[in-house]
Amino acid sequence: MRLARRRRFVGQLEVMEVVYRVYVAAIFGAIALALIAGWVNNAGVGAGAVADIADKGPALIGIVVALAVFSGLRSGARGGPLAIEAAEVQYVLLAPIDRRLALRTSALRQLRIAVLAGAVLGAVGGNFAFRRLPGSPVEWLACLAAFGAVVPLLTLAGALLASGRRLRPALAGAAGALLLSWSLADVALGTKTSPATMLGSLATLPLQGGATAAMAAVGVAIAAMAAGLGLASLGGLSLEAALRRASLTAQLRFSASVQDIRTVVLLRRQLASETPRQRPWVRLRAPRLAKHPVWRRGWQSILRWPAARFGRVLALGLLAGALAAVAWSEATPVIVLVGLVLLVAALDLVEPLAQEVDHPMRLELLPAPPAALIREHLVSPTLGMGVVVVLGAIAAAALGFASTALGVGAVMFAPTAFVLLCCAALSATNDPYEFLLTPLLGYLQTGLPIAVAILATSAPVMAARASAEHGGSAAAAAAGVELVMLAIAVAIAIWLGYRVAKRTTVQP
Repeated sequence: MRLARRRRFVGQLEVMEVVYRVYVAAIFGAIALALIAGWVNNAGVGAGAVADIADKGPALIGIVVALAVFSGLRSGARGGPLAIEAAEVQYVLLAPIDRRLALRTSALRQLRIAVLAGAVLGAVGGNFAFRRLPGSPVEWLACLAAFGAVVPLLTLAGALLASGRRLRPALAGAAGALLLSWSLADVALGTKTSPATMLGSLATLPLQGGATAAMAAVGVAIAAMAAGLGLASLGGLSLEAALRRASLTAQLRFSASVQDIRTVVLLRRQLASETPRQRPWVRLRAPRLAKHPVWRRGWQSILRWPAARFGRVLALGLLAGALAAVAWSEATPVIVLVGLVLLVAALDLVEPLAQEVDHPMRLELLPAPPAALIREHLVSPTLGMGVVVVLGAIAAAALGFASTALGVGAVMFAPTAFVLLCCAALSATNDPYEFLLTPLLGYLQTGLPIAVAILATSAPVMAARASAEHGGSAAAAAAGVELVMLAIAVAIAIWLGYRVAKRTTVQP
């Protein structure tokens, strides 16, 4: 009797939690919808573009779905996606009860949160879509909300299956690569056979016919079936992997709460089991680089990246270019995402400088001024970031903006890369406890590099678009803005060297 009462009480708490999350999500979703409604140009898309979206959209969106599932499989092979407390692993999962019963509540809670957040984001996208594409607002809001809910459901289902079946990382990666290759084949052949492409057709359903609705229903059914299989496989979770993930997740939450970006990046790499290669991809033997040991060390650090990190940074560059192309096509709010995506890539590239700052005593013992040493650490990562910017320009050119994208990308190559590296260096070297008693200054310290990164990528692109619309030179307009951005980057680099130099391990 007491146990039944307790279960009812726990069930009521879970229902209240869901209602509260729905309430909060509805508030923020309404705010986002209102903002987008005011920013987006309501001009309709041409008939040719609508036909292209209806024909090629499902397969292209399917690639994004396949990438999400691929990341879920990799996470599950390393103990994810459940973030269980260490005490629960030690006492609950070792108790003489069915492990699926013990984990079901945590799994369902995570699925509910992901589905709800995805549905809200999908509804925001639907609000943007119906203003420029044919179809009723109800259709776009419903279809994109359903798509936004199903994609995280399928991603988490893949992670639950990989962890419950204890798939090896190589096998889980091969399964994700197979799905991705299937989706790429759909793009190349113009077919709609991949499950990811079927879900992509759900996102463009208002532009499709009746047969596509059946295909989208099949994709949703596959996602629901995968979620059921994932929940049924909970009992196979590895306790060692769960305990390791619980420890890292607890540290990650604390680091995020104090806005310690550097520690968050390191813990995220540990969760993904990203370790440097013992042998670099290419050995540097150039005698000229030997005269510049700081530059050489920066390149050696990059050349020891695992393949997954290389792939992530290159993919972020291509994604940034695609987002810039979308923003150029009058979807102005999307430009904010370009700076955020490139800043994530810059946080990986700034690793040599961050490692130097992680060892302040060694930095003081070196026979060189710390400020000059820190500024030299920006050279190699800036060139690497320039490659990422060029990849973005190539992606934008491939989407139909060939001459303009390449010209603007050539102008943005060095200044934008330098600004983004300086912003990433500020985020990676911030002292999270410097403004512990003044949290507003702490928020400013964390948010300023992000705001500058967004400005550095959005301002030249928007200036180039405005100039092109009035018959001017897009590259010349971007160059004028880049001069200002370059001055800001130089100021940040000087401040960065000064801030690191004034830190001492032992106070006099």
